[in-house]
Amino acid sequence: MNENRTALELIELEQGLCYIVRERKPFLAFALFEHEMADGLQGLCVTRQFPDKLRNAFTMGDARVIWLSHTPGTDHHNPTSIGTLATIISSFIERYESCVVIIDGLEYLVINNGFQQVLRFLEHVNEQVMQSKSTVLIPISPNAFSEKELALLERNVEVVEQPAMSVALEKDLTSLIDQYR
Repeated sequence: MNENRTALELIELEQGLCYIVRERKPFLAFALFEHEMADGLQGLCVTRQFPDKLRNAFTMGDARVIWLSHTPGTDHHNPTSIGTLATIISSFIERYESCVVIIDGLEYLVINNGFQQVLRFLEHVNEQVMQSKSTVLIPISPNAFSEKELALLERNVEVVEQPAMSVALEKDLTSLIDQYR
């Protein structure tokens, strides 16, 4: 492993895979999304966070941002219309075969649709991704799900753990501090 690499570069995402990113707040997932977009990929962001706030916090470039909200508006999507959301994501993946998608707000989708329906939605998205060169990031707060639900969510996807990122960041910080001693 190259010690000069940043912590973010230590996580290598593969095309054609969905990733569950276990973290309480979706900072790592959005940093990975940002990193993939910097490599020139088209991006689609489905989020519960207000789009303007998100664009101020992260470099989103020309990514399409869809806000999960009951409030009508341009690029607002009703969280109970999960079938239409699946169609939007599938169409995006078909249009840009090599792209990155982040689905932030899975817990909110579960509240509005029930766990089984959201699990079917994710399985559908995962099947689309496997047939493409796309990457899908799904940040989740593990505490929001039961052990059984987590096992079902993680069964057919890759899992990125937040603590692994913290260890890598700690290494980077220690190295930086050592440079200035």
